[in-house]
Amino acid sequence: MVIVTDMGIELPLVASPATVAPILGKSDHGVRDDCIAGRIPTMPKGDRAGTHHRIPVARLLDLLGIPYRIERVAC
Repeated sequence: MVIVTDMGIELPLVASPATVAPILGKSDHGVRDDCIAGRIPTMPKGDRAGTHHRIPVARLLDLLGIPYRIERVAC
């Protein structure tokens, strides 16, 4: 399943900071800083070293007021 915005942008259900950075108009480092500060909702990071923030995309788009739909991916 993928999330498709009304602008036609396709995103996974859970994304990294680098994936959502263009939507927010920020660098991936800026998005990471916002995740750390709690301004962007994230899922718990894994226990492994070097794991990235995991951002639930639908929740972020809801907070931003960006309309979207969830579609099945043809496999």
